Amino acid sequence: MRWINALLLGFVWLLANDLLEAAPPELTQRQAALLRVNCVQCHTVPGLSAPIIGDRAAWQWARDRGEDALLRNVLAGIRGMPPMGYCSACSEADFRAMIRFLADLPVKPAQTGTQE
Repeated sequence: MRWINALLLGFVWLLANDLLEAAPPELTQRQAALLRVNCVQCHTVPGLSAPIIGDRAAWQWARDRGEDALLRNVLAGIRGMPPMGYCSACSEADFRAMIRFLADLPVKPAQTGTQE
């Protein structure tokens, strides 16, 4: 059973990396790389307390709370997530862009990742 879990985990990780290889339009290349290095480690693993990337139902609670509340959670840490998700290289703008991407929050034109 463990080898099945390991195989599934590897497949999910590869799929997430493939999906994020090209930066989504709402993220800069740098933000996509930060997401790949920091966020996908937990947000692609079923069974952890982290909602899975692309699972709209799992992120509903986050959308209901809004971007500012989620930013506070990311900075302080929440459940098993460490403060700042271990991303000491991330700026507030990076966190906000990645939060909007992960939680599928609406992006206003002035909030796109292409502006720095």
